[in-house]
Amino acid sequence: MKNNQNKTFFWALVFIAGGGLFLMRNFGMLDFDVPLKLISWRLIPLIVGINALLRKDYINGIIAISVAVIFYIPDFLTPVEKTQYYKLWPLLLVGVGLTILAKYMFPQQFDNYRTQLQAEDRNYVSESNIMAGSSSKFVTKDFTGGKVSCVMGGSELNLTEADLQNNATLRVFIMMGGMEMRIPKEWNVKLDVFPIMGGVEDKITKFPENVVDKSKVLVISGYVIMGGIEIKRV
Repeated sequence: MKNNQNKTFFWALVFIAGGGLFLMRNFGMLDFDVPLKLISWRLIPLIVGINALLRKDYINGIIAISVAVIFYIPDFLTPVEKTQYYKLWPLLLVGVGLTILAKYMFPQQFDNYRTQLQAEDRNYVSESNIMAGSSSKFVTKDFTGGKVSCVMGGSELNLTEADLQNNATLRVFIMMGGMEMRIPKEWNVKLDVFPIMGGVEDKITKFPENVVDKSKVLVISGYVIMGGIEIKRV
């Protein structure tokens, strides 16, 4: 609930500040022009990244802002500088490698809200896929949720043999990627996802005769940017 309130508060301030500035410009109280280079799809990951940082989701925030900055830079370079800049693309591979290495060497920094013992018990999911994919199956009877990040990658979660003992929260950050979930058809899924040029599809309508168990609550919260989440019920 607190994260949802923070997110609403952030977006309210963004719209109020933006509207106020443009009103002041229209009535001559401020004199400024918005560079056309700044108005593009790259504003989406930039704003989402800033919002993620404010919510203390540092890893996803840094990733989103980095994507925006990388694609913004060429607009402010000369043709010669652009040629040199494009030669730096192998640094993306280096960055991916460093991210994988850092996650391996310092797992507690990437997932500081669960203990190592719980990780071994597989009661929750913790995945970060950057230009990669993963597939996981859970059989735990006490699934508590976790965190999934996909940047130009994908994730498959099979929870058909798992069970929820308490309310579980799954935090997601999907950018130019996707996630597929298979869950028991009686689970009560509550969505708190902010989609931007993306969406979430819960195929519960395929089971109109099914009665949702209100005690089995799975909350899915986060962002879906130019990607999607598909929930399949079995």
